[in-house]
Amino acid sequence: MKMLVIEEDDKRTTLHMTCESCSAATIVYVSLGQFGVVTLGTLTDLEQSEARQVFTGEAVSTNNVIEAHQFLKNYTGGVEALI
Repeated sequence: MKMLVIEEDDKRTTLHMTCESCSAATIVYVSLGQFGVVTLGTLTDLEQSEARQVFTGEAVSTNNVIEAHQFLKNYTGGVEALI
C-alpha cells in the first residue's frame, strides 16, 4: 500500500492510498471528533500527484458556481462536446 498525506492539521488528516497489487486508489479522511476517531474512505481515479493538486488548489468560489450554472442552463450541445 502506497500512502501519501495530502493535508493534516490538529484534528484531521486526509490521505491518498493506492493498492500496489490492483492499483485501486482511495482518499481517506480521518477526523478526531467529540466521540472519538471518525474515518471516511472514497474511491478515486486520481493519482497521488493529482490528488495533491486538487487539495492544494484554489477553492471553487460562489461566482464559479453561478457561472457554471448559467453556462449549463443555456447550453444546447451534447455532453461529448464538454469533455
